[in-house]
This record gives sequence, structure tokens and C-alpha cells, in this order.
Amino acid sequence: MTPGRPPARADRPAVKVACVGECMIELLDLGDGTMRQSFGGDVFNTAAYLARQATGQADVEFVTLTGDDFYSAQMRAVWRRYGVGDGYAPTLPGGRPGLYLIRRDAAGERTFYHYRSESAARQLFGPGQPSWIDEAVTGHDLVYFSAITLSILAPAARARFAAALRQAGKRGALVAFDGDFRASGWPSRTAARAAITDILPFVDIALPTLADEQQVFGDPDADACVRRFQNAGVAEIAVKLGVGGCLVVHPDGPAGTLVPAVPGVAVVDTTAAGDAFNGAYLAARLAGAPPLAAAKAGNALAAEVITQPGALLPPEG
Repeated sequence: MTPGRPPARADRPAVKVACVGECMIELLDLGDGTMRQSFGGDVFNTAAYLARQATGQADVEFVTLTGDDFYSAQMRAVWRRYGVGDGYAPTLPGGRPGLYLIRRDAAGERTFYHYRSESAARQLFGPGQPSWIDEAVTGHDLVYFSAITLSILAPAARARFAAALRQAGKRGALVAFDGDFRASGWPSRTAARAAITDILPFVDIALPTLADEQQVFGDPDADACVRRFQNAGVAEIAVKLGVGGCLVVHPDGPAGTLVPAVPGVAVVDTTAAGDAFNGAYLAARLAGAPPLAAAKAGNALAAEVITQPGALLPPEG
């Protein structure tokens, strides 16, 4: 399969997608001393939006570990309501989900507070996990993960995951990656930089946010960010620029095209805007849309998401 192109659709009813990461309990601070509880996490949010936008075109599975407690069961039920499968998400006896809190400022920008040291997902690809966890990656047509996925994995688990990505690529799968960065998840920016750099040779589609890349790599602008990904061998890149839209580069197009954001949006909460972009972008690519059209679809869904509180729109379109 040519890097940067969606899998062929003629010989199967749906593309098999594996989204590898963590889903947590989300508590949104409503500012009046109360919290609204839901579930979220960057990769799960993208999985939910991908499934929502690609109904009938993609079978989306969430690859993770959960506990066997009440909230883990509720979490898995939410995945299914969003059309995300849990067949590759083993239950860890005695495990618990991670937790994060969100506070929003007057402009809708958010601050996250994570409590995930005991999260079951941190044992993903660990020594006790069966071989079919690797096959969850190698047996799919598209594999999606983020830098937050890398941050929860121990070094040996990260190496096992990288080996699975290598095998997936050999089998013709596409690998998509978002360098979503949370400093609290890493011992240092140097550690994050090394882990991300090691994984980039396996990536076909990069969906970074410039602000994150600047924190980790110090990229002065979007063009520098693109060059760094290209030097690592990534074929298709869409750099998210917030209100500036996104910069798209791909093998069949010009050197770089700026796709503007939707103007005049009344921002309530920017949580999951980038995740929504990723889900819509990948769904459009799987449906055969070219990268620029996929970026427009991503911008449109992100613009809708930021007009309401919380990470996820309702499952129905």
C-alpha cells in the first residue's frame, strides 16, 4: 500500500481500524462547585468521532486495558454507544480507570489535571499481556495512536508496540499519529522527544498540533514542523494551527496548503477539538477524500465540537 493513501475499499465492506490508547473518567468543573462526569481521552475521542463520521465504512476498535469495576463497565458501554468496539480491550482484574479534571477559562481554553498512576491502561503491551494484543495492531488496516499513548507505556512495552507497528506496516496497514503532549505524563521533554522520534519511522499520516510540537521539539513554525516529519519519512502531514486552520502536505499535492478554520465560531470549550479534527480527517480519507477535503471536514467537525462543553458530541450525527 502506498503510504498516505487510504486502504482499497472494493473488496471489503468496512476498513478495520485500531485506536490504541487510554480512556478515563472525565470530570468537568462547572465553576459552581459541581462536576459533570463523563468519559474521555484523546485517542478514544478520535475513535468515537471516526466511528461517528464513518458509519458503515469503518469498524473501529479501541485497544486498551480497563479494570473490572463499575466505572470501567460504564466506560465500555459508552464506547459501544459511539460505535467503538471493545473486543481488543482486555479487563484487568482489580484494575481501575484513570481520572482527569478539566477547568475552563473565559475563552473556553482548558487546563487538565490527571490522576492516572493506577490506571489499568498503563499495563498495555506489558509482560503479562497475551500475543493477541499485538495482533490487534498488526491485523488492522489503519492504526491510530498518540504521544499520550506512548507516555503511558513502560519502555519495554513501547518497544513491543513499535514492533507491532513495524509488522502492521509490512502487512500494508496505514499508521496515523498525533503528537498530543501533556507534560505531566512524561519525566521530561527530553524523554518525550526521544520516544516520539523513535516511533516516527513507522508513521504514514501525522496529525500534530503546532503548539504541542513547539513544546517538545521547539519548531519555530508549521513549515519547520512539516520538514521534521518529512525527514523522519512521514508522507502525509496535517499540522493543526488552532484558529489558523491547518497546513496540509502530502505526496500528490503542492509543497503545503493552508486550509482555513471555520470563521466566527462562538467558542465554549476547546476540549477534544484536535481529536475531532483527527477523527473526521481519517474518516474522510478512508472514504476516499483527498487530504485537503479531509482537512476541511476536520475543521468543520472541530468547529462544531468547540461550541459545546465536554469532549464528545452525542453519538448520533
